Formats: sequence, structure tokens, C-alpha cells
Amino acid sequence: MKKLNAVFPLIIILGILSSSLIFNSCKDDPEEENATVSIKIYDPRDPQSSTKTTDGDIINSDDLTKCEITFSSIQLKNSEGEYVELLSSSTTVDLRNLQGTVGDLVSAEIPTGSYTEISVTVSGVSTTYENNNYTASTSASATATISTTPGVTYTEAQGVTNVFAGGAITFTYPLAFTLADVSDFENIHIQFDADAAVYIVSFDYETYSWNFAGIRPQLNLGIIIEEGIQQIRHSPPYGITIVSQSEVDYYGIHTFVDFAGNGGTINSHTSQHVFRGSDGTLLVDAETMETNNNPLTPNKVNASGETDIRADETFKYDEIVSNLAGQGYTLTSGETYYFSLRKTWNITTNGQTYDLTRICEPIPVVIP
Repeated sequence: MKKLNAVFPLIIILGILSSSLIFNSCKDDPEEENATVSIKIYDPRDPQSSTKTTDGDIINSDDLTKCEITFSSIQLKNSEGEYVELLSSSTTVDLRNLQGTVGDLVSAEIPTGSYTEISVTVSGVSTTYENNNYTASTSASATATISTTPGVTYTEAQGVTNVFAGGAITFTYPLAFTLADVSDFENIHIQFDADAAVYIVSFDYETYSWNFAGIRPQLNLGIIIEEGIQQIRHSPPYGITIVSQSEVDYYGIHTFVDFAGNGGTINSHTSQHVFRGSDGTLLVDAETMETNNNPLTPNKVNASGETDIRADETFKYDEIVSNLAGQGYTLTSGETYYFSLRKTWNITTNGQTYDLTRICEPIPVVIP
């Protein structure tokens, strides 16, 4: 049986505009023209339910009151293979303050031209879960402060896990866009889901036991280029309950925005569940991508504002378990595993038709 390790979902908005000189990390060519990159960050989760049960290492959202993430580097790779650094110094944001709210992360000048990749490095975390504080970074040891033992700080010597023991965590993703001149602009979203980014760590010391929230050693960045109609948010179920190994019907609410302001139609959609393992780090196809014949409600995207579209889905339990077994993954009864839904939308807007593929954050499934 293969070892199962995991990832959760992260999300940020990167807007490329042509104004304000803030930070220049470019070449020394005086003839070079620069445009401005503005990166914003937010948490896009929009839950279908106001409550969330704790299951395994899934956090209770209400008990996570702080989730500070420190970014030490954000780089864009140009078509010549060179990286342009956007951060002049490390930046820390509390994702708990950004659910449904956009926050500024950094703005920087970059040379005009084509870019192919973004690289984001996380070097620290500080959380408060069930009133217990956890801190870890590349420059300091991991510590936990427990609410029931005020004034006492527990360290790695007492068994506190340090997620940065192997160094900073870097995420690299393809990102293709071109800035032809200083008047061009591109808006790109990178979304960070706080609930999905952390997990429960059970900390035992002597006869006592507490929980705190640690950041997952791998995170899943979602990046959206703001060109035409784009999906900016997804409202997934908090879990899928299998009864008698049967199929399960559920739905997702997908939020779209037309950044060009034209409006459009979603002509068709496909669905595919992917297996994320016992902690969310895998990305294994659990079934083939197939056309979803369930009608979208509605299927029109407004020219302005946000448009919520409902898509009904089916989790085909027996088929999925069989497919995974054929790939060497055996699911154990009573255990919780994670799956994500990958969808492709066929969209027509302003006389053009294109496909847009998105993958949602992991959904917990308890095996009967």
C-alpha cells in the first residue's frame, strides 16, 4: 500500500497594473520599461454550512482565531528564465482577517515582457486554535503556549512539531502572461484557504493533552488570471458521508466574475474527483473526467458583480474505490481521506469560447 501524505488548500490575488513606482528589482537597463505588479491576498472559502464538525485532523473553523502566514519571497519567472523578486522584505498576514476580504500584500515594478511562472515561499506561521498558540519559522524553533498553563512555553524539546524543520516551503506554479508596454495590465488571483491550510496537532506532555493548529508541510496554491470570465470562489461541502458504500449526491456553489465586463454563458461542464490521500498532499485521478449532464443553475454569468452558479455532483463511491485500488491505494474502513473536485467549464464571452479548469480544496470522506 502506498504511503499517503498531504496538501491543503491556499489562495491570493495578483494584479498587474501599470502605475506607481514602489520597488524596483529589475535589470539596470535605463531604457527598460516597467509595469507594476500588485499582489493581493484573500481567503475565498464560502461554506455551504455555518457549522463544521471536527473529524480527524480537520479543524473546527470557529476555534481557529488566528492564522498568520509569513511570506519571505514572491518571484515571477520571465521568458528568459530569470526570476524577478517582488518582496523587499518578509511580509506577514493573518488569513483569519481575510475571509471574503481582499488584502494588499505587495506592489512592485517589473520589466515589460512575458512571464511563465510564479514562485511563493512561506517561512513562518503563527496560529491560535482552541486558545492555544503555535509558532514556527525558519529562523526560530517551534513553540506552543497552552491556555491552561499560562506562562509556560513548550518547545521542540517537549515534542512540539516544527513544520519548517526542513527549511522554507516553496510553491512554484505555471503562470503565463505578457506585459507588452507600461499601459498593459493583468490581474491574477492566488487564493489561500485558511481552514484547509492548517490541521489539528495533538500535543501530549506528561499527563496532559492539548490541540493546536499547525500548518501543513505542503500547500496548494490556486492562481487565477483575471482575463474575461473566471471562477473566483467555490463553496464545497464540509464532508461526504458514505452510507452502505453507495453513491453520494452533493452540490457546489461556484462564484464567477467577468473581469472584462461583457457577461457570457457556460455552455457545458465536466467533473472529476481526484484523490488527495490521508492528509491532502496527493493529487491522483480517482476517475476519468466526464461531461456532467446536470444542468447549471443558472448558466449565465453577469457582466458586472459576482454570479453564483450551482453544479450538482455525484461521488461514485464503488467506482472510485475500485479505480484507486487498481493504482495501489487501499482505503481503510473508518479512516478519513480527502478528495478534490476538478471541473472544466466551457465558456463563451464576447464572441470567444474557451475552457477554464479549476480544482477545489480537499473534501473529507470517511470510509464506511
